[in-house]
Amino acid sequence: MKADEKTSDTVETTGTENSGKELRTVRIGFMTGAADHYASIIGQEEGIYEKHGIKIEAIEYPYGINTVDAIVNGTSDLGMVADFAGVNRIGNTLEHNKLAFFAELSVSNATTGGLYVAPEYADDLSKLENSAGWITAIGTRSEYTNWYAQVALGLDPDKQKFVNADSTSTALAAATNGDASAVVAQGSAALKYEGLGWKLVAPSEKISAITGAYLVANNDYITANADLLADYLAALDESITYINEHLDDVANRLSAKLGVDPENFKSDWKTPTYVIGFTEEGAKNLENIGDWAASQHKYEKAYNVRDYILTTAVEKAFPDRVTIVK
Repeated sequence: MKADEKTSDTVETTGTENSGKELRTVRIGFMTGAADHYASIIGQEEGIYEKHGIKIEAIEYPYGINTVDAIVNGTSDLGMVADFAGVNRIGNTLEHNKLAFFAELSVSNATTGGLYVAPEYADDLSKLENSAGWITAIGTRSEYTNWYAQVALGLDPDKQKFVNADSTSTALAAATNGDASAVVAQGSAALKYEGLGWKLVAPSEKISAITGAYLVANNDYITANADLLADYLAALDESITYINEHLDDVANRLSAKLGVDPENFKSDWKTPTYVIGFTEEGAKNLENIGDWAASQHKYEKAYNVRDYILTTAVEKAFPDRVTIVK
């Protein structure tokens, strides 16, 4: 196991569910603290996945892009990834790519957080050009979000510096030590930057800091396991609904189990809107990011993102939530 991997605490299920349904194993790469990670923990505790005939084998990673690595190397069957990270990975591996988006999971609400800067830059954002730099994580959505924020605020992206951070903790350390000057943050992360004295200079809605989360797997796996994935999506959807309906209780349970601060969990959980399906808007979001990435030479050849969307499983689970135009 790699240093940045850790085995999740899962609720063991064996044999068959009470109804006699045979349990089928799904190997999932989770980003620690992501919605599908929390849903898997609570859903297993409540017997929801077992009810749908699903047994989860999980490994946690610090970023969604690491879950893609796990799928590519055969460690996991599926995972969640942010829009840019998925589009960028496919674009950089076109010749050998086998990945496909098979469902939307969530869209972040542009009602919390935004662009935070160290106090000395709050009154004159032009000074950011000569500052320590914008916190980013190469290969993730933050590349696109930072660029969009800079353009929206009239800054020249080519004159900005960047500080690569491989986790929230390293990003906060950079901010604390004066090694960074700007960051786009939402939810509990935004509260942490506020705690450092950083100033909110542009809310999320002004800089379009809206992130779509998608589920990905290899094309062959999706095709061969459409029924299994449909049951997984149904269990995931039911687990999300349970959390929404029991948010305070779940926050306390996760605090006891994982040490997660209850208020931070609730803030992060309420930041996105969760709808498992595949909408035309979700497909257009991927297309827009693909167009931008190609224009910024993030990969050599532009491609049609819709060629890498496979809705077989989600159509079985939630046909009324699939509105993508093919």
